[in-house]
Amino acid sequence: MNGLVYERFGSRYGLLRFIGYWVLSQIGVYRRFPASRPKSNQRVVFVCSGNICRSPLAEVYAQSLGRDARSCGLDCTDGHPADPRARKFARSHGLDLENHMTVNVRNFEFQNDDLIVLMEPSHIAAFENKIGRGYPLALAGSYCERPVPYIHDPFNCNSKFFANCENKVMEAVRRICD
Repeated sequence: MNGLVYERFGSRYGLLRFIGYWVLSQIGVYRRFPASRPKSNQRVVFVCSGNICRSPLAEVYAQSLGRDARSCGLDCTDGHPADPRARKFARSHGLDLENHMTVNVRNFEFQNDDLIVLMEPSHIAAFENKIGRGYPLALAGSYCERPVPYIHDPFNCNSKFFANCENKVMEAVRRICD
């Protein structure tokens, strides 16, 4: 049973967070963050916690699909490379994260019409507290074929779950860029 939890949700805490966010989404808490399609010339900024796993993959994948995209992190310092597993995952999909360096949201230059795509609901308040309101926000998982409000941070998870999270990020990006 524990193996299944770790493979599907990363950890027991990840399972609890997934269930909690799913319940909140079912009662409409995240309705104000719709999976809106960006305008053709609108830049998409992907935001996660550390800017080493989810958001850099989303950035390079969106760019490979022709979208103007950037990424940054809520809880990182500037100038660190992407996680080695994220670099390996990206390479296996024909993408390159070798030159990626982390950028903290406070040091990122947002544009007024950026669409901000966050990886999990906890990022909403963190983003608004650090950057302010006024930007259109969306949750990455809401773009997936089977929408979910929460794409878990795979940083401390096993390799199978890491790949599951990164695949979910890629699915969301594909649908954003359709």
